[in-house]
Amino acid sequence: MARKYTWLVLVGLIVVGIVAVRLALRGGGSLPVGQESPQAVLRKLQRALAEGDKAKFLECFATRSEHHADAIAALFDRAQAAARLRTALREAYGKDAWDAFVSCQAKRSEFLAFVWPREEEVAATAKIAVKGNEAQAELPSGRGLLALKLEGVWRVEMFPHGSGVRERREALARAAAALDQARARIGQEGVTPESLAQEVNKPLGGEP
Repeated sequence: MARKYTWLVLVGLIVVGIVAVRLALRGGGSLPVGQESPQAVLRKLQRALAEGDKAKFLECFATRSEHHADAIAALFDRAQAAARLRTALREAYGKDAWDAFVSCQAKRSEFLAFVWPREEEVAATAKIAVKGNEAQAELPSGRGLLALKLEGVWRVEMFPHGSGVRERREALARAAAALDQARARIGQEGVTPESLAQEVNKPLGGEP
């Protein structure tokens, strides 16, 4: 009898361990707040970007491994670098400077995907189609599509399985560095939004 109960305890511990690991990979043991719908996730994402809150940003994404989490963190850094560049370009060259820079990007929608403006409500203008536990959000202003999945709460499914997550993280890190380098060159002789765009196009072209 004692042996039977020992096996039951072991099985129980294994089940608990599996659940704990799955919860950890999905962002922790407790479910994050503010993600009860696809629209709510988009609102939370925009607030996190505007406030520079990386922890809140990470909560909005499905993370299957440590590599996934690192890639999402790199995505946040890249988005913040682009936002800093946008502000600096407009201050130095006028309100149309950012649009001129973006127009020279080889992958415009991917470049803009997480460079979200503070002055408009992305969640309100996104076209969201829900099918069961999955959804697809078409972001405004040519920012492309986002896949979302319901796993207790809604999360953005950014890097599906087998999608070269480590390589994407490295590409995002290179892009963030290139954007910060471009910002440092603003105001130098002969530098324009278009010339800066050409300088960073190669590293940005390696982004996911």
